[in-house]
Amino acid sequence: MVNTFAFGEEGYIDSTGMGDSFFSGMFSIFPIFIIGIVTVIIIAIIGMIRQVTKTKGLLKDMQRFATELADHPDDEAANRLADYLRDVTSFPIDRTYMEPFRVALGSYQLVMESPHVSDETKARVDRQYKRLGILDGDKFADEPAPRRSSSSHHHHHNDHHNHHM
Repeated sequence: MVNTFAFGEEGYIDSTGMGDSFFSGMFSIFPIFIIGIVTVIIIAIIGMIRQVTKTKGLLKDMQRFATELADHPDDEAANRLADYLRDVTSFPIDRTYMEPFRVALGSYQLVMESPHVSDETKARVDRQYKRLGILDGDKFADEPAPRRSSSSHHHHHNDHHNHHM
């Protein structure tokens, strides 16, 4: 009885002697790998939240300017819009969320079509829109969201869409 136990114990030690170093090496790398993946995911999520928050804030501000310009499309309102845009570093044009872009274009049209806004102010607003690429974003406005057209299963949708161009 005692010999079987001792032999079993020896066999256990010998069989794991080689495998042990393999697994201990594996387990020392594994947590680092997992922590790396988790860190990348967390950074991506924080970046997306920050972008959404920034976009929502921009949308709120642009809606405020659009309302003001719709009520009083004058030089003062247009200058406030130009001053605000001067401090904006980038204007996100996301084809899945075009609302800020559409509101910005509406404000632009209100400024440009208003007889109460001076040519100098119109030029100022125009410069800010061009600097931020908002006017260039116009070509994205009519394109379908990438989710709808990226799949190869929807050839008939793409063919149908292309006939209208």
